[in-house]
Amino acid sequence: MPLAPLVRTCLPLLLAIAAGCGKTDTYGPAQWNQPRPRPATATELKGEVATIVDALYGEEAAGRAYAAQQLGQLGPAAVDAVPFLVDALDDPNREVRAQAAEALGALGDREAVEPLIARIADRDGDWSARAAAARALGRLGDRRAVEPLVSVLNDMNAHVRHMAVISLGQIGDAAARDALQAAAKADSDAAIRFAAIQALQGLEAPEELSE
Repeated sequence: MPLAPLVRTCLPLLLAIAAGCGKTDTYGPAQWNQPRPRPATATELKGEVATIVDALYGEEAAGRAYAAQQLGQLGPAAVDAVPFLVDALDDPNREVRAQAAEALGALGDREAVEPLIARIADRDGDWSARAAAARALGRLGDRRAVEPLVSVLNDMNAHVRHMAVISLGQIGDAAARDALQAAAKADSDAAIRFAAIQALQGLEAPEELSE
């Protein structure tokens, strides 16, 4: 096709794409470095945790992501930071959201279960935070997460499915057996099929459920 007709054909599409890229929606680049208002909480933070939580509300997205990572590395010692990490699940920057989800799994507080479930259920959300939330739910080991994790085994993103399979195996609830068997047989990703086989080996036996 000559160049001029090709340009005329493609130009409207290119202009539409450019217009979309310029939008400053919740997850757009123009919002990444805008700090969020800090939620009120009755918990008084002390020492290192207080300092890191302050950084979780800094202007630079990279600093906020690093703060979330640091809280995760502190583990249960940083449990008072859970409300702030839950708040960070809605940070405008995807890396901050993913680090916050991972940290919530490391802190071990089951108060984070419902917010993490809401994150994986948001199919319009970014895959990195959803996958991190799925993995965090496995670390928390709460059976409330079984059905939501099963529901994303058909997710379009392979990483989300993979983390959900691993977490279902870690929780070990036999209610996930049928879904894991289906994933082991039919998932398009070989790594997920293998993970599902491993997860099935760790599920409760039927007699354990009846006790």
